[in-house]
Amino acid sequence: MSFFDSLLLNSIFIVLPICFYLLVMLKKRNNNSFNLLIPLACFTAMYLVFRYSIVIEGLKSMFFINVPLIILIVYRKKYSTLLASLFIIFFYYYLFSFSLYFLVIEYMIYFIIFYILKIKNKSFEFKLNVFIFIKGIILTIIFVKNGNTTSYLFFYQFCNLIIFYLVTMVIVYAIERGEDIVKYNNVLQELEKEKILKSSLFKITHEVKNPLAVCKGYLSMINLDDYNKSKRYIDIISSEINRTLDIMDNFSMYTKIKINKDIMDMSYLIEDVISSVKLILDDNNIEVLYNGPDEVLMNGDYNRLKQVLINVIKNSNEAMNGKGKINILLKPRKKYVNLFISDNGKGIEPSDLKKLGELFYSSKDKGCGIGVALSMEIVKLHDGQMKYSSVLGKGTTVMIKLPK
Repeated sequence: MSFFDSLLLNSIFIVLPICFYLLVMLKKRNNNSFNLLIPLACFTAMYLVFRYSIVIEGLKSMFFINVPLIILIVYRKKYSTLLASLFIIFFYYYLFSFSLYFLVIEYMIYFIIFYILKIKNKSFEFKLNVFIFIKGIILTIIFVKNGNTTSYLFFYQFCNLIIFYLVTMVIVYAIERGEDIVKYNNVLQELEKEKILKSSLFKITHEVKNPLAVCKGYLSMINLDDYNKSKRYIDIISSEINRTLDIMDNFSMYTKIKINKDIMDMSYLIEDVISSVKLILDDNNIEVLYNGPDEVLMNGDYNRLKQVLINVIKNSNEAMNGKGKINILLKPRKKYVNLFISDNGKGIEPSDLKKLGELFYSSKDKGCGIGVALSMEIVKLHDGQMKYSSVLGKGTTVMIKLPK
């Protein structure tokens, strides 16, 4: 098999599981599933390379097994990275009789650098460069130790490193672009849901207004001296009132909120929300800064809390006229998680601040007055608190307190 055939074969083995991951993302849009899908796709790719490619191509394929490992590092899957490292060490030792001592040291170095030394927030390119640099040093030491110092061998391994770098760049770029598309579609769906909700509220208002107008008209026509005619009017009014109550009952059932709690990572949720709204915020020249731990586990409804955070950030976006900054601060405590979302927008009038949370009350010209109310209700169902503070002309801060 030629060099290019080997390259194509390995690329297919790695790309196929990643494509499957992206297709599932497009269909399910379930963030809790995404935490399992990336490691699953990476381990599937590793198995395919080991099972079919390395057996055929031997040492020509040794670099490609590290591509899924880099992806796991980029997506900060600590335990999956550790498991993948052990997987690679075992098969390098089993198939090629590499020095177990050097293998353990090499992959321990990767784990220490990317997870112990706290550089995991660096860019993907930086992580890949560090990985390539260490891999090159380790290979050089192994070749010199084994007496393999021919210029051809060094040149061949150098070419492999470059190809590994390019293949990894292309695959991660494809994943990131695919996720951007998914998140952008999710934001569009959220906006479409909001549009449908506003339309529904308008229809409900119209439906409620009609029977009330009928009641008002017949009440003005009631003459206490004419009992028979008044009784007929009262029957009509009673019927219209019952119709109004039926409409409101149906609306109440439509807006009933259900909470399905599960173990979730609050830090991951915040990063997911930021990624989801990034395109819209970038269009408005709004910068988002997040400060908090890398992992905060708690019991909550991921999708409902995501709805709350998107609504808060959306309101901050609308409060700033084309340019501004949103600061997100996550402070975990012993029993609670405190989340602060601040903007430097126009702020809220004190009179409006007191009425925040009232259903159908809105200070915006085109607001329906339901977003904040529903957000507060979701937080309340989590046994938490949601409070607004604002200084007119300087900005607004939303404090969300949730039990762990």
